[in-house]
Amino acid sequence: MDLRQMEMLVHLLEAGSYVAAGERLHVAHSAVHRQIRLLEEELGQRLVYRDGGAVHPTTAGKDVVEVARRVLKDISNLSHRLADEKELRTGHILLGTGTTMFLYFLPKVLSIFREQFPLVNVQILTGSATDVLTGIRESTIDLGIVFSDVPDEPANGGVQFEPLYTEEFVLIVPPGHPLESVGSPGAAQLNGIPLISLSRTSRIRHMIETRLEAARITMRVVMELENEEAIEKMVGIGVGAGFISRRRAEVGGLRYLRLKDLKLLAYTCAAYSTRIPIGPAAQAFLAMCLEQARLHMPPPASPINTRTVSRARRQRVRPA
Repeated sequence: MDLRQMEMLVHLLEAGSYVAAGERLHVAHSAVHRQIRLLEEELGQRLVYRDGGAVHPTTAGKDVVEVARRVLKDISNLSHRLADEKELRTGHILLGTGTTMFLYFLPKVLSIFREQFPLVNVQILTGSATDVLTGIRESTIDLGIVFSDVPDEPANGGVQFEPLYTEEFVLIVPPGHPLESVGSPGAAQLNGIPLISLSRTSRIRHMIETRLEAARITMRVVMELENEEAIEKMVGIGVGAGFISRRRAEVGGLRYLRLKDLKLLAYTCAAYSTRIPIGPAAQAFLAMCLEQARLHMPPPASPINTRTVSRARRQRVRPA
């Protein structure tokens, strides 16, 4: 039983004759008659009979036409919903990201997106890049904004990466720390100092550890935390030094240090599945992310010398 046969049966019983049904469907009445006969042969049941010049349903015909109407209605509703999603009159996006991107990049994108597509629901889940990428692979997350330690990360494990912008990570130290007065410390000066780090699953931690190890520096991690806000607070009370994004340090008015011989750059990427095509809403959101990154998120400046905020704002490390 195909959709065309269902449609012909519904119209036949509503119109009451093969001729009228053919006119409704813009086909010859003989074509309607032939398809109904084929449907009856397929089901092994008489579905209609004539009485007084009109066509009526048999008991089996009533059952079949009830199902046919329901199926045709569901398909019509689905078609309208898909059309609405294509035109972004409706839709849903589950976006996975980290706190740094959520605070300093996504607000602008979300504001513009919601202004243009107010009926599309954007749900945000914050977590580690590992969690976000797992969600993309398992099809529980539509789109991710994550850090990578390479500028052009290849597709991997069913995930495609699109580079957005560069994020530099800098060192913040507690008030009175020996490095506070150093204009631009060398990487070797980090040997042995207490460091507050992100969790072991963090791509940022992996990037920092890998580059420090390449410079023969061993991180002495005294605390592992889930986000930069927590690192900031622990640095502020003197637990140790820590690496946070330069953008966060500048927005928060924090004095920060850049290593004179080692630059810690991470590359913010959009990530999505290569196995399952992303929907129209997620495609539009991705395009907006790429555009806003190009317009508003230039990479950090290239010099490696220490960059500080104004003297009035560098008196102490202020927890967010």
